[in-house]
Amino acid sequence: MRTVPYSTFKSRFQSSVGVDSLLSQEETALKNSLNDRIRGAWTRAKWPDVQTVVEKPVASVTSPIVADKAVQIDNASDLMDVFQVWTKNPLTDRNAILLDYQLINGYLVLPANSTQTSVFVVGNQVPANDYGTGTTDLPQFLERYLLLACVADFYKADGQLEKSVQQEQMAEETLALELDRVERLNSMNKITINSYPSYSFGVSILSTT
Repeated sequence: MRTVPYSTFKSRFQSSVGVDSLLSQEETALKNSLNDRIRGAWTRAKWPDVQTVVEKPVASVTSPIVADKAVQIDNASDLMDVFQVWTKNPLTDRNAILLDYQLINGYLVLPANSTQTSVFVVGNQVPANDYGTGTTDLPQFLERYLLLACVADFYKADGQLEKSVQQEQMAEETLALELDRVERLNSMNKITINSYPSYSFGVSILSTT
C-alpha cells in the first residue's frame, strides 16, 4: 500500500487552513480527527489497498458458542473484517476452494462436517491507532478525503460552521469517488471460483444468566 508521511500531510493541512504552525492542542485535535476519520472510512468499502489474506487454525469451541469447526476472529490483530474464506491461499493456489461460513459472537464458524484444520481468510487489515505519531504513515488512497475531513473538523472546532459544512461535503464527494472506483475495479475483476455446497453448521449459542 502506498503511504504518505504524517509530516507531509500536516504541512498540507496547515496550508489548507492558512496557518504556518499548529498549537499543541490543535495538533492533538488533528491527530484525533485523523485517527477517527481513517477508522470511519476503513470499513466503508472493501478497499483493495488494505486487503489481506491470513491463515487461521480451525478448532472446536465450547464457549461462548458450541461449534466443532470455528476460528476466533474478534481478538485478531491482523484481521478486521472477513470477506471470504478459502481452503488455500487464493492468491497463490489455483486449487483454492471458497468455503461457506457464518460469523457468530466473534467467531468464524464452518459447516459441522468440514474437514479443514486451517483456513485462509480474505479481509481487511486492522488500521493503526497511532496515525500522527510520525511512525505510522497514512494510506495514500484516502489522503484527499482525510485532508478535507480534518479541515472540516478544524473549522467546526473553531466555530466556522459554514466552512466546516462545505469541507465536509467536499470530503464526502471525494470519498464517494473512491468508492465508485473500488466498485468498478471489483466488477471488472470478478472471477469464476470453485466452492463447496452449503451444509448444516450445527452451532448453538450458550445462554448466560
